[in-house]
Amino acid sequence: MSTPSQKKRRSKGKDGAVAPVGLRLNRLGRASPREAAGKPVYLAVEHDDDQEVPAHSIVELGGGGEAHLVLHNVRGMSFATVESRYGPRIVGVGGKLFTTVYDPKTSMEIPGPFLVEPKLRPVLIPRGSKLYALSRTPSVVPGLDFLPWFVYLDLNYVLVAPHDARTMGWHHLPPPPIFPVRLNPLEYRDPPEVRVASYAVVGSHILLSVQQDKGTCAFDMDTNQWDMVDANNLPFIGKAVPLGGHLFIARSIANGGAAAVYDIRVFPLQPTSSGSHKTELSILNIPVVSKGIVPGQLFCSLGKGIFSSIDVRSAATPGPDAKLHKARIVHRTYSQVGGDDTEDNNYTVITKQHRQIYKLIDRTRHLAHPSPVVAALTM
Repeated sequence: MSTPSQKKRRSKGKDGAVAPVGLRLNRLGRASPREAAGKPVYLAVEHDDDQEVPAHSIVELGGGGEAHLVLHNVRGMSFATVESRYGPRIVGVGGKLFTTVYDPKTSMEIPGPFLVEPKLRPVLIPRGSKLYALSRTPSVVPGLDFLPWFVYLDLNYVLVAPHDARTMGWHHLPPPPIFPVRLNPLEYRDPPEVRVASYAVVGSHILLSVQQDKGTCAFDMDTNQWDMVDANNLPFIGKAVPLGGHLFIARSIANGGAAAVYDIRVFPLQPTSSGSHKTELSILNIPVVSKGIVPGQLFCSLGKGIFSSIDVRSAATPGPDAKLHKARIVHRTYSQVGGDDTEDNNYTVITKQHRQIYKLIDRTRHLAHPSPVVAALTM
């Protein structure tokens, strides 16, 4: 089951109202030769209006400026790129129960299987054809972000055929031990507010910390088991983006959100004296030799040693009913040129490759405030 292609400029929401596609991304200045030769970067842009659907658009940096209006979604979704037997896809999950699967090469979109419970901006982690979805703010009462808190979908089993889009649903996984798994009656009356603070994917392991100081746990995607690997939280904010090998870039907590490079390693399960097994975690802060990395709201990996920083600058009309029609996107690309983890060095060298500025504007709908860009993706 497919949706209209990008050439069709209008689509209908649940109430039958027409939702025009008025979003454009205009390049300011000339394009960099390096940008034209690199991987395409897609932005998931969120709209802010009274319509339930559609609420997001997908637009390519350096493309023709046209955006694809994602149909099967509402506000509060997260997006990730996932491999499949049909090629890479952009998958949106959450807001309510929705899942949507979009092919940016053909502008074709199909609805995916529904979630059991609605999730608001879930943490999405792709690995091969599987997409893992974790509640960002787990709740112990039925409703938004209620159990199951951790699920996965295999995109190879979301089959596409005209008039017969067969799907296999989401599969449940055990929740992280740092989530409110076991509460006594008093705690249940006033449950703790838990929120995912930082995470990284290292090999087959998902590393995870929450805002409270509960330490770091790891999920082995090969065995589907959680394990506590550190008494301390991860030293960064949000997602750590891989640079290649064991190196990752993320926002440092110690340095007030400045960009930092970490050597992160998860060692195989080692038997203890009692006969049990324990996963070991090693995190080292690697000094960076450069003129400085500008940490935008989003980092995006473009391959080994290359990453993008997406900085979104917007100013809405003042007042309680602030409305946003345009924003400026600053796209910087950086390259690691030395001191990688295969060498006997205690530093890494990162240089800026190019900077490109875009103007994001929508003449027909409001953009989400304060920042309309919810994800930067590549494939």
